[in-house]
Amino acid sequence: MSEGVLSVTDSRTSLTYEIPIQRNTIRAADFRALKAPHAGTDPADQVSEGIRLFDPGFKNTAASQSSITFLDSRKGIVQYRGHNLADFWKTAGFEDLSYLLIWGHWPSPAEKEALRKELVTAAQKIPDSVSKVIQSFSRAAAPMQMVVAGLAAYLGENPKSIPAFSGRNLYHQNLEVADKAVIRTLACFQVCVALAACHRSGTFFTSIDTDQSYLYNLLLMMGKVDRATRKPDPSFLYHIQRVWALGADLGHTNSTSALLLGASSLSDPLSCLISALSSGYGILHFGAAEASYKGLAAIGNKKNVPYMIDKVKRREAKLFGYGHRMFNTIDPRILFGEQILGEIDSKHPLIEVAMEINRVASKDEYFVSRNLQANSDLFIGIVYTALDFDASFVPVMIALMRSGGMMAHWREAMSQPTSLWRPQQFYTGRVGVLPQEVPDSMALDGGKEIRANGEVESLLASSVAEKAVRTSQPEPAMHAMQTTITEAVTQAQHSSVQPDVSSQRMTSSATVNSTISQHDGIPSIVVDLAKSSDQESLSSDAPPPQDTEEAAGSEIETTCGAVDISIFAVEDPHMEETLRANDDSKMPHVSTVEIHASVASHAPTTTIPIDDALLFALEA
Repeated sequence: MSEGVLSVTDSRTSLTYEIPIQRNTIRAADFRALKAPHAGTDPADQVSEGIRLFDPGFKNTAASQSSITFLDSRKGIVQYRGHNLADFWKTAGFEDLSYLLIWGHWPSPAEKEALRKELVTAAQKIPDSVSKVIQSFSRAAAPMQMVVAGLAAYLGENPKSIPAFSGRNLYHQNLEVADKAVIRTLACFQVCVALAACHRSGTFFTSIDTDQSYLYNLLLMMGKVDRATRKPDPSFLYHIQRVWALGADLGHTNSTSALLLGASSLSDPLSCLISALSSGYGILHFGAAEASYKGLAAIGNKKNVPYMIDKVKRREAKLFGYGHRMFNTIDPRILFGEQILGEIDSKHPLIEVAMEINRVASKDEYFVSRNLQANSDLFIGIVYTALDFDASFVPVMIALMRSGGMMAHWREAMSQPTSLWRPQQFYTGRVGVLPQEVPDSMALDGGKEIRANGEVESLLASSVAEKAVRTSQPEPAMHAMQTTITEAVTQAQHSSVQPDVSSQRMTSSATVNSTISQHDGIPSIVVDLAKSSDQESLSSDAPPPQDTEEAAGSEIETTCGAVDISIFAVEDPHMEETLRANDDSKMPHVSTVEIHASVASHAPTTTIPIDDALLFALEA
């Protein structure tokens, strides 16, 4: 049964919630309905915003929907678009599998040939900058970094393919353009890998053969050819073709997820591929095959395997190539990989070591009880090194093997509704006192006093109400003024002196009259904002005044005991002219106001933006 309802009772509130189950999946966002009172809780827990789901490493979280690769971890089944891996791994070439994964069906002979030709054409256009940037590396540098730099150089030659540079969406819901970008990305990746291989080995780069396949041309350009024929060895081709079929895709792996993270921001496929390669090069992903090979080399001889196994059990060493994040049974690719190793005419000494590790570990209680099985990393490094690849190049070959699958996931993301991937975090750090909860003892800036009826009252220097209301409409402006006054009163409640404030719209020609009086027996500051004697009376429905350049600013000052309120508003006359010319009443004017504290307090000057029509500043 895949459908149903999950009933959840929240013990904090005694409320019961029903969450729909569809295809044995629930929506994480549905848990946001489970809220609780936040009083007395850690602010970081954010209980009033709903339950959060904590899943380190996404062990039980699906970030998106996909119809590309199906995995059954319990039975060890892998299917590409509904086709069992066991049915085609011996015969399918790169073009076949890429077409199946990217476009959803096995290609006809004509479709396969069309794809091959498009890949060849795209690979022939190699900018000089790509070769130069790869050749600028030390020959001893890690090849993955060379490849990443080469891909970035390809992007640099065609910046219009980058959505951010072009300033618009290029690929999302535009599959015709996306398909061309996919083919270009596969070709660029192929060329960069070949250039990196040639640079590291000191081999001359060989131009592509327009009549051959993607894998054939890769080996040709890399210089992996028979010395007599100067062509790739057919047996090499067949071995690598089958290895690539086994690992063409494995769902949302670490590297594919990194690619999809970039795709969620609607980035181009080359940029997304770079993200995938950077993430995949860690020793827990593509780098695991290289690390596994080097671990086997350190063991050296199969006689040393029991000693290594004992070190692993004592947690003194890590055995790369054992255990898999997805499969709870033997990795189905292992059985096929063993067949390939058996066919390779090689006396590679580490083949025996790998076989012995698998034999011993598969019978050891430590591994059996933990359901730890060998994975493809244990053998894949040996396959490539037996085919005369340097161990450091194995992660690059694995990534290239996975490139068709990666592009399938990128294209799928471009065809789906966009949703930026932005995981939540489980904050465990300290939360300081929040602004609205600052106690008087912590907020005092010190020294600020106001004399009311002969008594000295200490006030908060930070209790300065300042507001910028970006509107030219009278009613919203007056509403914003009232809101500002309310905020000012709230802040002033930290002190024993309570302000009684009323106001009107204020322009740069307004004056401020302030007095100290008793209001219901409580010392009060009364601030009256009134017009200048030479101005017409301002009402709430009066239009904002049009200041001229000569009257662009004026200063209003008032003194109330030991408190000085000084306001200086300056408007940009050129902007005013632009506004009048464009008749755009919604564009905000840009002004600056300075609110000076008491001379005795030595408090700093505060500068904030305001509009041309409304300013309210109260220092209590």
